[in-house]
Amino acid sequence: MAAAVMVQSVDVRLAVEGAGPPPLVRARLAETVTTVSQRLLIGRAVDQLRPAQAQLQTTLATVVDRVITGYSVTETRLEFGAATVVTVRLRPDPPLIAGVEIVPRAAVHPAVAPLVLGPIEREVAPAVRALLLGLPVEALEWAGPLITEEARGKSEAALPGFAAAVRVRGGVAARVEIDLAAREGRVVRDIGVRFRSSSIPTLLLETHAPAVTSLAEPVRGLPVVFAEAHRAALERLLAERLRAYPPVAQYQVVVRPVLRVAETTYITVLADSLAWMGRVEAVVNVGSRAPAPELRLHLGRLFGGFELFAEAAIPPNTFAGRYDLGVRYRVTDALDLGTNVALNAVAVTAWTIYRLSPDLSVRAAYEIHQRRFEGGVRYRFHEFLSGELVGTTGGEVWLQVISNL
Repeated sequence: MAAAVMVQSVDVRLAVEGAGPPPLVRARLAETVTTVSQRLLIGRAVDQLRPAQAQLQTTLATVVDRVITGYSVTETRLEFGAATVVTVRLRPDPPLIAGVEIVPRAAVHPAVAPLVLGPIEREVAPAVRALLLGLPVEALEWAGPLITEEARGKSEAALPGFAAAVRVRGGVAARVEIDLAAREGRVVRDIGVRFRSSSIPTLLLETHAPAVTSLAEPVRGLPVVFAEAHRAALERLLAERLRAYPPVAQYQVVVRPVLRVAETTYITVLADSLAWMGRVEAVVNVGSRAPAPELRLHLGRLFGGFELFAEAAIPPNTFAGRYDLGVRYRVTDALDLGTNVALNAVAVTAWTIYRLSPDLSVRAAYEIHQRRFEGGVRYRFHEFLSGELVGTTGGEVWLQVISNL
């Protein structure tokens, strides 16, 4: 006697009237129908099932109707075999969701909120609307958690370092609220400010550090990974806020912030005046035939590429220093030409400076009356300290240590 054929698997073929749900919802519908079908059919003999086909189809329809709210079963069909084919047709029950409002909120400074909310509006909102539009309102009873999890995953993928809390509120006009907050862990906790300028004394700039820290407050609290990914946008935001700072406009200062993002984020403000050039430097000369230490004061007025300037080099133990008037012309961003005349000595010097990089430059000067050449190579270690190796045609060689005040 041949062994009876048993149902070993079910192949569900699902049809939904109308436009049909999105793949995420359709997959859950198919999964539910598959589970019900397996419990009803798996392990039973095909010969025993065929006589009860009509009753089984009715039972399947009744159970699916009860489990899947928001949809009605309009047809079920069973084709028995070891792999039984289960065909189910569903009709969505009105009312259907006709509109979706996405409401993202971010626990960040209002100035950076557009930077955080932008990816939600561009990337997440369209996908969430596609999941909800046309879905039966009653189906949110079981589909809501699916959509909530999908929206949360997409939001956190779009915003590294942020956690998203999502709530879906049903109705013909559905509402999805997405609340965003930085995850616990690496966030920007402190802000440090540094200044670098070739035209404004650091002593003057440092007085504005508290104001710059306040202007940079939007960065505080952001996840480090997010701030690093959006560093260029944050630098543009800070540049706009700095340009609106009254002293920047009043003294015609060009500013550019550079961020080094970490839990303590440092902002280096590159600041230069379009109208004035000022420097205060303390110079210590090291060498057997080196000049005495001196304090250098420089003040210039800019006219396009030209600068008219006055300069003083004053030894600390006397005011019998050097006092000059001069002119400088910036040929290119890398090359300067200039000349200066000493007011308290017979000395006229022509000179040039060539910048190999922002931190490395070479200098050559010729004192006309004494016919004396002087050259130097200068390297800036950071905004406060530089070193220059100087040599002359008279055989003197020394090292200048220059502190930018």
